[in-house]
Amino acid sequence: MTARGFYTLFTGALMLVTALSVGSAGAFLLGIAALAAWVLSLVCVLLAFFSCRISQEIPGGEAQRGSVCRYLLRVQLFLPLPIAPLSLTVSLPSGRQSEFLLSTRLFGVTQSENDFSCPHVGIFPVGVRQIGFSDCFGLFSLRHRVRAPLPDLAVLPRPARTAPVSFSPGEGESTSTQRAQADRSTPADIRAWQEGDELKRVHWKLSMRRQSLMVHTYETPQRPDALVLLNCALPSCPPALRPVLLDALTETCAGVLKSLLDAGHMVRLPLSGQTQRELSGKSSDALPLMLHALAQESFDGAPDFARVLWESARRMHRTGAAILLSCELTPPIADAAIALSRMGAHTRFTLVTSGEVTKTQRQLLSLLLSSGLEATHVHTA
Repeated sequence: MTARGFYTLFTGALMLVTALSVGSAGAFLLGIAALAAWVLSLVCVLLAFFSCRISQEIPGGEAQRGSVCRYLLRVQLFLPLPIAPLSLTVSLPSGRQSEFLLSTRLFGVTQSENDFSCPHVGIFPVGVRQIGFSDCFGLFSLRHRVRAPLPDLAVLPRPARTAPVSFSPGEGESTSTQRAQADRSTPADIRAWQEGDELKRVHWKLSMRRQSLMVHTYETPQRPDALVLLNCALPSCPPALRPVLLDALTETCAGVLKSLLDAGHMVRLPLSGQTQRELSGKSSDALPLMLHALAQESFDGAPDFARVLWESARRMHRTGAAILLSCELTPPIADAAIALSRMGAHTRFTLVTSGEVTKTQRQLLSLLLSSGLEATHVHTA
């Protein structure tokens, strides 16, 4: 009961007492009217509270970041008299809550369609969390928490444009790596001797004929896999900037995945969060599942990305390209990235920040470049 309801009840009772004391018909009618309004308001609010049935739905259950999602709400009431518009507390895809007013019918179903913007990547429960009931006179106000689970909306990252990923072996790869990968059973060509070539590669008959050393070259098989390693630790930045930073990180990763899958490469995406899992695919059909996994990632995994990189070293023998994405760049991470690149895979390190890089990060990016890695920087707007 609101303060207005209390004063209405008090006034009605006082008028009845006054009418019975002095025999005033006018005071009696005023008292009866006030009490009747109080009782009818109470009945309407209680009927609305106990008879309300709601259903809510998000068609499709997913949307791309930056777009809108359609939200459908149906409310059913059975009332003899009108009440005030329902006060709805609605959870939005942005993670915030907002208040809405909804005018309803006395009998039947009231439908409402709304378009909500989707500013950030993630999984968000969207819908009515709480309903407020009030009568037209404002005498009573009751709130009811919706116990049914809210429908989840998956806001997927929008793949960013990224440069094509190179695979090893390729031009500029070290001689030691080429020797390790060469197929000795398949000679490919003959060329002149170069400093560092092994003696067992010398074509002795041809060398004696030409009076100069000639060596075999062998086919170097293409490594089939691309390994995408994402830093799933919580970024060390102000909480207000964290959603924007994670949007840039996941969308950069989504762009790399789309580029690789569209080209028909085998892609592996291990996620090192609290719920560790790995996704893989070789065609564009695998992209939606990977985008869902990025949206579901809570980024509360192990803070030591360098350890994650070292643990991935055993996979390098089948990896032609390693793409590392992180919001942090420290000396241990740089050392681990350089060590992975020396195992033969073409390595790209992408640093995502909420602004310009610091002096230390700039020096580490230069170190990665000088060590033969492909180092890129992405900063949020």
